[in-house]
Amino acid sequence: ILFSMLISPIQAKENSSSNWMENISGDTKLSALSIPGTHDSATQYVSLSPIFQCQDTAIKTQLENGYRYLDIRLVLKNDDLILKHNFAKCRKDKSIFSTSLTLDDVLNDIYTFLDQNPSETVIFCVKKENSKDDLNKVKSILNSKINTNSWYIENRIPTLDEVRGKIVLATRFKNEYGLYLNWEEQGDRTILDVPHKKEDINGSESLFVQDRFNYGVEDKIQAIEYCLENSMSNDSTFYLNFTSTSGKGKIGHPRNYAKKINAYLKEYDWQKKNYGIFIVDFADQELAHKSYLTNKKSQSILIRFDFLLS
Repeated sequence: ILFSMLISPIQAKENSSSNWMENISGDTKLSALSIPGTHDSATQYVSLSPIFQCQDTAIKTQLENGYRYLDIRLVLKNDDLILKHNFAKCRKDKSIFSTSLTLDDVLNDIYTFLDQNPSETVIFCVKKENSKDDLNKVKSILNSKINTNSWYIENRIPTLDEVRGKIVLATRFKNEYGLYLNWEEQGDRTILDVPHKKEDINGSESLFVQDRFNYGVEDKIQAIEYCLENSMSNDSTFYLNFTSTSGKGKIGHPRNYAKKINAYLKEYDWQKKNYGIFIVDFADQELAHKSYLTNKKSQSILIRFDFLLS
């Protein structure tokens, strides 16, 4: 008697927000994924918070909620690097007497997360926040933190398997190490039909960025939507779509703007497609979930067992 047992292919199990990359094929380029990210990631406890706060969760929580792109603003303080937004200091806790949040504080949280979730990767995009800082000193301190076993430091868009369990260094300045993700500031208030701009990474790979941070809310939503509908992310092109804005006035109120923008995004009709890197203010788990679920997961394999019984 010939007995056949057939196991149908089923979608791989849905993972938690801490390890959503686990079931994605390892040969996928990072630029061919939808990746949720946070803007001014270290501002949970920032001075002058009504103006400069852009997040209300710690970086540790952002990672657990599914965010995999971090916007890191570094400033020199003696022989160390601390986190700031503009001139406002990012602190370790909510006390006004709290000490500054340092680069080491942030890295320790990322290392712990990746140790616990080795299927994941974190894109660590660094900006020199104070134009008066000595760039060579900033680079020297930053590069001294790199452990090549824990970091990806090539200027080439990697596959997921190349960077699982690692920090992907990206810098908005020329550096000896890391992806060169630089773009001109987009603070112009002129409303453009095509709000993104193309930049070069390494001569063969490129970057499209929408970061119109001085648009009013309605114009910003239109810019975001344009980029959601026209994402050009693929194996050789990263697409960064910033949803953050400081508004059209002299003083911004990021939380008020984010409430309206995030509500729009939660109602948006997300499809199974590559949206690129999607970078938000006041990021929560629901927004990350909507973004990373658009990625195609690996499928289980069709297996047939034939038994010949006599």
